[in-house]
Amino acid sequence: MEQFLMAVIKEEGLISIVKGSMVVIVGKRACYMSYVAQRLLEGLKAYPTIYEVSEMFVARMTLIHNLGRILSEDDNTLVAPLFPVIFIGEKLVGGLNRLITIHVTSKLIPMLKGAGAIWF
Repeated sequence: MEQFLMAVIKEEGLISIVKGSMVVIVGKRACYMSYVAQRLLEGLKAYPTIYEVSEMFVARMTLIHNLGRILSEDDNTLVAPLFPVIFIGEKLVGGLNRLITIHVTSKLIPMLKGAGAIWF
């Protein structure tokens, strides 16, 4: 999944945004989960760059992802790709569930410090 996501992000031209910012949230327009991720990070004084993708981008990602799953016979269950997608220090963290898991296990603050997003 990570290689697929990075290929699509590169195709969309988001690599420069990811490389130019310490914390990036890529999400669908008006997505409440993106807002939750943003509020969590802002509560820790890490102010993310927010990039909203169009429904066309989401549909294309979903189609490509599901075709890959069918061709690899990974699973017959088709799923929508994970949004929002969070990057910290140019590294893919994952979705909101992964961000919360990292925070609950006390790994988020050291990760943000390592990326230079917070200083305390």
